[in-house]
Amino acid sequence: MVKINKAMFTCTASVMALAMASPGFAQDAPATSQSNEAQPDDIVVTGIRASIQASLQAKRSNDMISEVISAEDIGKFPDKNVADSLGRLTGVNVVTGSANAGGFGENQSVSIRGTDPTLNLTLLDGHSVATGDWFVLDQTSGGRSFDFSLLPSEIVGQLEVFKSSEADLVEGGTGGTINLHSRKPLDLKANSFSLTAQANYNDLAGKWNPQVSGLYSWKNQDDTFGILAAGFYQKRDFRRDGQEFLGYTSYTNFANSGQTVAAPNLIGAAYFTQQRVRKGGTLAAQYKPDDNFEVTLNGIYTRMDANNVNRNSMAWISRMIGNNSTPGTNAYALANYTVTNGYLTQASWNATAADGSPVQGRVQDDIFRQAYSSTWVINLETRWKPSEHLTLSGEVGYTKGEGATTDTFAWETYWNTGVNYALTGKGATVNYPGLPTDPKSAAYLNNYYSWSWGGRIISPDEETYVHADAEYGIDNGFLKSIKVGGRYTDHSRSLDYTAYSWAGNGAYSGTNTVGLGTVFNGELTPDNYASGIGGGLPPYSVADEGKTLAELATNGGRQFAFYPQASFSVKEKTEALYAMAKLGNDSDWRGNIGLRAVHTDLDTLQYSPNATVANATSPFCGTCGTVTVNRKYWDFLPSANLTFNARPNLLLRAAVARTMTRPGYAQLAGAFTVSDLALTGNAGGNPYLDPIRAWQFNVAAEWYYGKQSLLSVNLFYLDISSYITSDTVTRFLITQQHPQGANFLITGPVNGRGGTNKGVEINWQQPIYAGFGMLANYTYADAKAADGGVIDGNSKHTFNVTGYYENKLISTRLAYTFRSKFRSGIDRSTPMWQDDFGTLDGSFTLNITRNFALTADAQNLLNRKLYYFVGDPSIPRAYYDNGRTFWIGGKVHF
Repeated sequence: MVKINKAMFTCTASVMALAMASPGFAQDAPATSQSNEAQPDDIVVTGIRASIQASLQAKRSNDMISEVISAEDIGKFPDKNVADSLGRLTGVNVVTGSANAGGFGENQSVSIRGTDPTLNLTLLDGHSVATGDWFVLDQTSGGRSFDFSLLPSEIVGQLEVFKSSEADLVEGGTGGTINLHSRKPLDLKANSFSLTAQANYNDLAGKWNPQVSGLYSWKNQDDTFGILAAGFYQKRDFRRDGQEFLGYTSYTNFANSGQTVAAPNLIGAAYFTQQRVRKGGTLAAQYKPDDNFEVTLNGIYTRMDANNVNRNSMAWISRMIGNNSTPGTNAYALANYTVTNGYLTQASWNATAADGSPVQGRVQDDIFRQAYSSTWVINLETRWKPSEHLTLSGEVGYTKGEGATTDTFAWETYWNTGVNYALTGKGATVNYPGLPTDPKSAAYLNNYYSWSWGGRIISPDEETYVHADAEYGIDNGFLKSIKVGGRYTDHSRSLDYTAYSWAGNGAYSGTNTVGLGTVFNGELTPDNYASGIGGGLPPYSVADEGKTLAELATNGGRQFAFYPQASFSVKEKTEALYAMAKLGNDSDWRGNIGLRAVHTDLDTLQYSPNATVANATSPFCGTCGTVTVNRKYWDFLPSANLTFNARPNLLLRAAVARTMTRPGYAQLAGAFTVSDLALTGNAGGNPYLDPIRAWQFNVAAEWYYGKQSLLSVNLFYLDISSYITSDTVTRFLITQQHPQGANFLITGPVNGRGGTNKGVEINWQQPIYAGFGMLANYTYADAKAADGGVIDGNSKHTFNVTGYYENKLISTRLAYTFRSKFRSGIDRSTPMWQDDFGTLDGSFTLNITRNFALTADAQNLLNRKLYYFVGDPSIPRAYYDNGRTFWIGGKVHF
């Protein structure tokens, strides 16, 4: 709730025309916030407008260039996920999944000004927060970016995005730093309470689920001690229909044609289902006997159970090309093909080879995973002012995140069949000549067993931290204060993989004594499967989870053992010292200048068949051994921020800083993994990687021409000395499924030559008339690598437009978010781009009484699909349909 005086409240019917023509309007709003005490002529502004006004006040008072979102009310953020709200800020992008995972139906990672999510730092109340990943490929990729799907918006009161830096800010945000503010009990009224209950529905999954959150805050009559507790339980069902092209491989002299041709390894009809259960809460105690002393103890816990089933029935193109595409041989089965711009856009193989032997054109994976991710934090912070000029502050805390796949088991089978495909639009048509059309028929189900694999992954991420600051106030008209401080962290991240072997692999592989029919229980993909992505992918039979487990229990059952090749450990200690001078006078200008010195002590452990000593005991590693590396290095990070009050409501800002981001944990010591089907792999980590270091420059103008109005322009330039990129080589490897060995395309991390990222941001926020208003922003970010390569995560164009209407009875908004294409990374040695994507979300609140409201929310109202391509937009990599999601319910608060 925000109070404004009637004399100060102006709504404009002609939006910018009146604002531009009336500079005196900008002078009506005082530069400082008003008293919280209500005056007789006050109008109480609540809901959306109160959130906008509080956000602009916080942005205006920051010394750094920043963006801010404040909750509309207790426990009421404008979106369901913190990442959703961040994605509406100027210069901020969100993604729903990593390159190798593809996109899901909930925003997960955040990038700032076109930088990759790994280059941004996420803090909670200014301190570290550990994280975990629920998806197996994200667990093995071990990055530093925070998984926002863990964090519901109910426990956050305000979000800040810092686009410049200063010496007392934790290092790590080359692109920017996100600071999440939890609520404190002394900031709320005594006995504040909110309870929200909603039913959630995804139209593709077709299921309703409950979501409940609540908050209670108490404080004593003296406003010196308070306790706050909040909790949540949220359940969502996901379904993703997709067609996937799992990597492309180039073939020289394809079919003796003399041409080098790139062809998809596998073309899959992917069917992903999941139920996410997110639960947790926060507890805070705050003691503030007077303005000179304050201590706060805060704890947060959140866990998301994320069991999932990933099914994929695939055209086995790499097998057909490798075994059946050489003219003049007995195994030749290629009937016809078309090459367009170097890609095999159409091909057909007969059901039998030249000598009459069958070919294997289709393979299916049914993968069952039990998974979760969690984060918890306990933090103690204090502030003491022993004298008029000296302020001491500090905090100590512990945070732990964990991503785990507690069990994975897969059932893989294949068919003797020909295959033909043709790339069309955003996908491909695929047919299997000779294969029965009824997927429930015995002739269809009696196929060939290939392999089973799986295991258990646990990836803990934990940190102990402590920091202390001292600030001495001077305020002589130029130098306001001197602030010094230090910070120490002890961080560890590891991944322990326990894999299984099954005697049935050797007994049944390549036979039809078992197959899909062995574990079939009558279930098909839904009748409407893939209807949202153009159809053409008929339903198919799927393995039953219970029957699969029962079959894997035979032949002695699954035998588990440590799998070194997919395991690693990173231990990282840092010490930071900083000194900063806060400058300015009371009216015209303010700023700061400082230096942060950071020492990093890094220990990595990974496993390699080339280790000098074979000291890893496991049936999977053979001569595998540990490789340990210790590295130490310093970073010196100067920074300066300046804000000049050109007019009472016009701020001019400038900032410069040296920034750094350490490599991801798996980039330093990651798992060595391969895909036997796609013949691709990841070379694991490189402990000799240097951090990404950059100079960050910002210039901005911000015109606060009304309490809920802003027009701003920001220019930014990021000069990055070295990016971390990938290099791909061919290696001959012997694996369980390739005992005679095969050539694999292996990708690994290396330091690139760096590059630049420059652009402009424009932000306009304006109430219009009679409760209507709008917010709009646009960002242009042009990121270029020094070697001419592409920088991951960079969308050149991003914009958001939000329209709202609010009165005493209703509060409603529609928000459209768009980002242009960007490369999301390298998957299976193939670049993966996400195409232009825009989504429309909405919310509606009906205030039945002052303390009770009915609510309705919707995401992806236009039912947009996610399309990925490999570089040429006409060559697809994946096409996904996640459906639309709706919430209906009610909220009580007082």
